[in-house]
Amino acid sequence: MTTTAPGTIPVVLSGRALLSLRDSGHNFPSAVGEVIDNSLESDANNIEILTETETQNRKKALSRIVFIDDGSGMDDDTLHHYLQLGFSRRYMSEKTIGKFGVGAKLAGLSVGIRIDAWSRVAGSDKIRHVAFDLDEALKAEANGDIASIAPPDDEPLPADLEPYFPTGSGTVVMWSKIDRVTDSEGRSTPDHVIVELKKELARIFRAFLGGGIRISVDGMPLKPHDPTFRQKGTWAEQVLTEHLKATGKEVGDFRGQVFHDKIVKVEGTTHKVRVVITLAPPEVVRGKGAGRDALAIKLRVPENEGAISFMRLDREINYNLVAKLFPDGVKTKDRYIGFEVHFTPELDRMMGVRNVKRGAVPSDGLRRTLKTIANNVIPGIREEIDRIWSQADRDDAKNSGEHNSLAHSIKDADRTMPKSRAKSNLTEAQIEKEYVNLAKDAGRDRSEEEKAAYVEEIKDLPFVIETVDVPGDDLFQLTHLEGQTLIRLNERHVFYQELYEPLKVLSKQQNSSSEAPATARRAIQAITLLLVAYAKAESMHETPVDQYKELRKWWGTFTDQYLTKINHIL
Repeated sequence: MTTTAPGTIPVVLSGRALLSLRDSGHNFPSAVGEVIDNSLESDANNIEILTETETQNRKKALSRIVFIDDGSGMDDDTLHHYLQLGFSRRYMSEKTIGKFGVGAKLAGLSVGIRIDAWSRVAGSDKIRHVAFDLDEALKAEANGDIASIAPPDDEPLPADLEPYFPTGSGTVVMWSKIDRVTDSEGRSTPDHVIVELKKELARIFRAFLGGGIRISVDGMPLKPHDPTFRQKGTWAEQVLTEHLKATGKEVGDFRGQVFHDKIVKVEGTTHKVRVVITLAPPEVVRGKGAGRDALAIKLRVPENEGAISFMRLDREINYNLVAKLFPDGVKTKDRYIGFEVHFTPELDRMMGVRNVKRGAVPSDGLRRTLKTIANNVIPGIREEIDRIWSQADRDDAKNSGEHNSLAHSIKDADRTMPKSRAKSNLTEAQIEKEYVNLAKDAGRDRSEEEKAAYVEEIKDLPFVIETVDVPGDDLFQLTHLEGQTLIRLNERHVFYQELYEPLKVLSKQQNSSSEAPATARRAIQAITLLLVAYAKAESMHETPVDQYKELRKWWGTFTDQYLTKINHIL
């Protein structure tokens, strides 16, 4: 059936359809990425993004976004169809980044009302222009006309953009009448959205940036951001170099450790994908609790926790969690693990790739394949992280004596307080063994001399507090001796990892202009005193283990469950 037959109507009211399609699933960085894709497909080596702001209702907002590339440009026929939904010279190609013919059009309209494009091909002295304005299309339909795209014309570039146009071939795309730009948290102020744009583009196009393609935003060239830490010349490399120089430490080669890099067959199919799993370098992993500090945030480490990067022809199309993929769930330490899945466009259907090239939902077969690899590889990486953290603890004496001054202060305060009534049936040799075990748990046994000095140091303290690695879900463990209680604070417990440890990191920050470090130190001491006071209360009973062991266990279990369930508000 054609539209020329009597009584027929258009299959689609183009203007209204495009109005609906503005909610196509794009966020601002993914929309911008669609235009960059076109530039890359046209063999551009330099891509410049310029933003312009204006004041609207007393608030600054983006008013114009311009893309300039030095690619091959578009002839009149291609330029005329550039803004036509569904048109693509590479339609459904399995060898190119784009293939659906809708990306750049929907991307522009997801952000603003009007799209203009100017282009020049090699050997031509003319810059040609096309435009589409959604408001005009809606008006045309309201008047009974068909929303259409006029042929290319000679409308000149805006005067302020003329200096940017390449001397040879190239293209300028301009989005204007901007009305729908926000960052991931819903903020629309230009500063926020531009910062997020730079961050996202640096990761999405990291392979191209690392290969020499220049992408800049408002004159600032982007450095690639590689969550796997395999590339050179990255954002992380710059940040780490500056940090180590400032702290007087040696600057090295910041490469991630590769634990898996293989082409694997997808279960139940003949398809193959490449799976890369890495561990960030020790300079990034550092010590336990450092994953939330200022350096970690600058390195973008927290956002990597459990994230998997899906790379389609070296262009990232998704960076997010895949449910139930990591063994035993996602752990805090997993933020140091880089996880990439590389595939080619012929696997788009299996990968759940949408026409906006944003998001990937792997098929059941691929999910099972990735889960098997994760189960085989990630536990070993977690063990290596524990080893690095343990070494850092030893090198920095992080845990050694961290509660020492508090324990001695408690000893002084305890002189005038009720004394322990807990009975111990241990012999002198068994008590000595308890001290030796605690020295080992606290990392104070690197030599016989150190171990002996530690045991001698703690013998006269009514309470000995150490942060140790305890299996299970106990928040802490108590060992009541005759007139003394050993307190083991469990660093595996979610309370320690999510609350206590971040306070420790904050307390060590050198920032004279902020009261936060001092407040964090007081909070740590207060929490520790609560544990000591509980231990003191237990010691008032002659058989505290029989009386309170179950209570203590349930306390740790319920604390874990509550923190896990309501962590979003803490």
